[in-house]
Amino acid sequence: MAAPSLTVVDSTDKTVTIWDAGVVMANNDSNVLSITLWNNRGGSTNLSDLKEANITTLDPDGGALTDVVANKWVRVNTPKLDGSTSVWTPVGGNVVKMLRADGCTAADGYVIKGTANDGTLANAKPNYVTINLKHHVPAGATTGIRDFKTRINGYYT
Repeated sequence: MAAPSLTVVDSTDKTVTIWDAGVVMANNDSNVLSITLWNNRGGSTNLSDLKEANITTLDPDGGALTDVVANKWVRVNTPKLDGSTSVWTPVGGNVVKMLRADGCTAADGYVIKGTANDGTLANAKPNYVTINLKHHVPAGATTGIRDFKTRINGYYT
């Protein structure tokens, strides 16, 4: 079966390729970025499922040494999996947040299905996961611009 086809959109259905959190003061949170990660959005044929799906942050070179990554400044919330929007998991490097499609259950595992669907939130819940992201800059953090990657991981068969 063909590889998963992943799409990331924001709450206005605009494709997300960059996350600019703006200026975040020390000991504060940034604004929340809500995204929807789709597999095979609106696809007419089945694709492979994304299995053991997870999200983390990395340095621009793929490492985990900068303060943002090593100190896990990025927090992730998945409302369906977490049961609310108040549970935030710090991520960075090898510390990941597991992801499960909004329409899947624990019995399905951490998966985002690649089944054919009509691309609507109402009808394609096994094909997407809703993810909220924010920065929490700790007290005492030094000022400056920080570059990092947010990465989705998983495999398919």
